Amino acid sequence: MKDAPAVLRGVSRALRPAGRLLFQMGGRGNAARIMAVAEEIMRGSDWRQWFEGFESPWGFWGPEEYRPWCERAGLSVGRIELVSKDMATAGGPGLVAWLRTTWMPYTARLPESRRAAFLQEIADAYAREFPANQRGELVVPMVRLEVEAMKVSGPGPAADGG
Repeated sequence: MKDAPAVLRGVSRALRPAGRLLFQMGGRGNAARIMAVAEEIMRGSDWRQWFEGFESPWGFWGPEEYRPWCERAGLSVGRIELVSKDMATAGGPGLVAWLRTTWMPYTARLPESRRAAFLQEIADAYAREFPANQRGELVVPMVRLEVEAMKVSGPGPAADGG
């Protein structure tokens, strides 16, 4: 999601006073290695035509951004932190499977007949740059942003959109 403040305002409106939330989502630095590999491939001559003007739909934030957004939405933050959580895939085929099931905003831009080749090229390039571990797994460093907060009692957040 790109507009996290709008989501937080909506969640705050849905909560009763003292209602609690626990969010876990991609945080700042999430999947940075594989995203960099994919961006380089998307700029290549074979793929550039389908990715002109493309912007990732994902926003990965840190506590410095998220805490003030929560507070402006009328939420009191109890805990907010970035947590490293690497993802290990079963080699290249596992990485391709993960990409196929999560990178639809990317593959939707391509003709269906080219999607598998695009994902395979990303997986192959990633494996060259970050070789498999001793178990044959390709490891993708992931970062989770975990947020625990509570709705502040009172009139609620200001309507300025914060």
